[in-house]
Amino acid sequence: MKIFNMPKGQSKLTLSLYFTLSLIYALVSCNPPDNTSNLPSSITAEEAKKLAEEAYIYGFRIVENYKAIFGMCIAKQSPAYSGFNNFLHGKKLYDPDYTTVVSPNNDTFYSTTWADLSEEPLVIEVPKTGDTYFVIQLVDMFTDNFAYIGTRTTGKDGGTFLLVGPDNDGGFDTEKFDKIFVSRSRYVALATRTATDGTQSGNEKAYAIQDGLKLSSLSDYLGVSSSSKANLESNFPIYNQDSLYAKPKLFQYLNQFLEWQAPGFEEKELMESFSKINVGPYQTFDIGGFNEDVQAAILEGIQSAHQKIVDKASSLGTRESGWEYTPPMGNYGQNYLFRSAVAFKFIYTNSPEEAIYPIAEADSDNESLDGSKNNYVLHFESGETPPVDAFWSMTIYHSDTRLMVKNPINRYSIGDRTQGLNYDSDGSLTLYIQNQQPEGSKANNWLPAPDGPFYIIARMYIPQEPALDGSYKLPAISKE
Repeated sequence: MKIFNMPKGQSKLTLSLYFTLSLIYALVSCNPPDNTSNLPSSITAEEAKKLAEEAYIYGFRIVENYKAIFGMCIAKQSPAYSGFNNFLHGKKLYDPDYTTVVSPNNDTFYSTTWADLSEEPLVIEVPKTGDTYFVIQLVDMFTDNFAYIGTRTTGKDGGTFLLVGPDNDGGFDTEKFDKIFVSRSRYVALATRTATDGTQSGNEKAYAIQDGLKLSSLSDYLGVSSSSKANLESNFPIYNQDSLYAKPKLFQYLNQFLEWQAPGFEEKELMESFSKINVGPYQTFDIGGFNEDVQAAILEGIQSAHQKIVDKASSLGTRESGWEYTPPMGNYGQNYLFRSAVAFKFIYTNSPEEAIYPIAEADSDNESLDGSKNNYVLHFESGETPPVDAFWSMTIYHSDTRLMVKNPINRYSIGDRTQGLNYDSDGSLTLYIQNQQPEGSKANNWLPAPDGPFYIIARMYIPQEPALDGSYKLPAISKE
């Protein structure tokens, strides 16, 4: 199922037809299978190992995605809890005291929640955002960025948008909405970022946008009684990483979560093959139901798969002049290893059209960056700063903790919005990356480094074509 962006004026008939096709599709791919032909005794240990490895790699990112649902919408004791369909607005930029997520950005305020579409569609109202960069990244349970609302895609004037899940059958007036988005998942992450330049006026603009965001059920928005026929209930299990990583229990969770969304047509044969080890929607996975050889093979396949994900996460892209460039993220097709490795390392990464994130862990001599050993410079020739339509930044992190670096001037990132940044007389720009503050005017361009190993993530928001097609490359970080 692909994203369905419906502008105003589309007929109800067309929408109903779309939902009819979606329903047929869901029935074809998600009907409870006949397990009688796939009894545990009918599979060899060699085949079981292969299928377990493939199924774990396929399903890891789905279960990892559930971690955020559990922390934001289920576990009320969680500091990130807001409940479904209810934004939790961050009013403070992330800094070294924020330890929940590794490698966070220092550019935008986050507003986070998950949409629950099991009962009825969700209406998303966005105020005018003007010259403030704003985006809502809509991520399904499969970790696809299937839609965007914001500066790049829907403009600066805000709007009213409808988000529809796979359990809804349409039948509503499309004229009331600027766009309609259809999700193949019952639950959708609304990863929302509102930029600020760090000044008081920039913060106030961002806060006003956050305060103007509204989420409501379709019936509440229309002021009518709910006509939902879904009445679906989801039993939310406890998320515990230690019990799921490289463990067969992950398959039990995966089976449940696959009932919350419709796998793609291209995954029909994959689901049929996984059913041989009782993995898939409407399946019951119990490793104890297999003989000892098959049990051992399944465990071996799971452990091998997890190691492959970890290994891939440590080498997602290619290195050039000390910068690692990753392949496009956000829409992965059937590259399940890449999907799960991205989810393991930094889930909810933007699609390249919205932002790209080169990472520097080495200097021009291909030696690891270390603030206890060297001072560094990053020099841009005139006109060679990152080509973007929004803004760019460089954020520095400790290599060991993957968190930001405490420093006396409370600067954790630097970029084109940094106040007082000094350009050279020829229009070039030099950034100074070191542990101790440089003298004179160089301090204006100082990015404080730790007294030890570090890495830098460059963020380019709404990158222009040279950055997207790879013809633009960042200059190497050099020893001073």
